[in-house]
Amino acid sequence: MHASPAYVRRLLASRRLFGIKVGPVWGVYLEDLEAFQRGRRLPGRPRKAAARPIGEEDTRNRITGDRAAAGTDDALLKPKAGGPTHDGTARRVGGRSRVD
Repeated sequence: MHASPAYVRRLLASRRLFGIKVGPVWGVYLEDLEAFQRGRRLPGRPRKAAARPIGEEDTRNRITGDRAAAGTDDALLKPKAGGPTHDGTARRVGGRSRVD
């Protein structure tokens, strides 16, 4: 394990790594060290997945179809009747214009 003694002591004190203290020295079993290293991921940002999960394309197509049928397009909710449009102009509701 490529780590400083202070880091290993901190792991032992927080019980993230199991060890036995024999006098001033800590003893760590090889199996416990290997288990700890298996649980750690490499430093840095995780790599992107190579491909999408199986069935994701079908799910995307179904959601797109449901949104088109509901009239929401890319939005998750339908626009409110009489509310302002995306370009900032007011909609006419019942002969009156309404601006929020």
